[in-house]
Amino acid sequence: MNETDIIIRELTQEELIARKPFSHFGWEGNGAFSFSTISDGYWESSKLLLERMRKESNNFVIVDSLVYPLFFNYRHSIETYLKLLFFEYGTQTEQARRDFLELGHDLQNLWAKLRPHLDKGKKHVGSAININVIEYYIKSINGFDPDSMMMRYPVEKDLKANKEHDYHFDFINFGERMNELCASLRQLDYDLSNQMLETASLEELSTYLNMIEKYRRQIDEFLSILKAESEKEAIKTFDFQTLIDNLKNNEPSKICKFLNECDPDLLILLDNLFYGGRTVNSKEIRLSTSEVSRQKEFVKFCFELLNKDRLCFGKIPDKEQINIWGKTASVLFKGISTALSILALEHPNDE
Repeated sequence: MNETDIIIRELTQEELIARKPFSHFGWEGNGAFSFSTISDGYWESSKLLLERMRKESNNFVIVDSLVYPLFFNYRHSIETYLKLLFFEYGTQTEQARRDFLELGHDLQNLWAKLRPHLDKGKKHVGSAININVIEYYIKSINGFDPDSMMMRYPVEKDLKANKEHDYHFDFINFGERMNELCASLRQLDYDLSNQMLETASLEELSTYLNMIEKYRRQIDEFLSILKAESEKEAIKTFDFQTLIDNLKNNEPSKICKFLNECDPDLLILLDNLFYGGRTVNSKEIRLSTSEVSRQKEFVKFCFELLNKDRLCFGKIPDKEQINIWGKTASVLFKGISTALSILALEHPNDE
């Protein structure tokens, strides 16, 4: 060590090209995502520490010293994830975010401010995660270490010891419970993500449902074709010679024949129903648990898809605007059936 040593340095362009190892941070911005990598990093380091302590459980020099970063890392991972959740689901103003951050390190205060937003989101889209249990865990951690200082320092600012007595701490149980809490927070985040909060107007709802009613017979016919073709997909094996023969004969499939002959509005509707249903199936959007709100939210999303694809009922679409050509029967059937079930128009052959 000497006074000319460079402590904090970044790689040169030449070193980057040569693929010298480096850590990349600072690109995350200042939104909800910016807390994610930090929280995940502290959680991963906690698991590494826990594994080392398990292996060295009889080595008190190891476990009695590593318990401090173990506890702090788990606690800080939880704290940063609570802040992520507020940035994601809390009041979306800069002042509200500043006020939340000013609550500091007290997990219970952070949780009390955050929970109403999580309750609202869970009521809207549902989740199997028990928020009461999360609250119990957070209160337990905060009751032991309310200001994030107990496991960082041996004394308070007035030099008094900050431990009430000596502890025989079950670090394995603690680590297992904290892993459950960290996983539950992330699962809750996933369950509440991508909520569809806007609903269709009465005019939009009426327009869309009337369009479906107009073409209901043809939609049912198309679904019947899709179901029959799906059953064939499940049992047939790839036969290269049959493929060549079909190409030579230029024989269109029943699906293509139907799509080629249907009205432009029906073509737009089928395309829209498929992509709307597929998006719900993939959890790219999450709809309300209320059937009425769910229907209105879905119709609103379908109109958003139409606008995105520059499609409009009553206007003949360009062929490249319709993207269901070439999709397999089973995929089309699943997407369209999901859409109809959300609209409370179950297909009779779904079972």
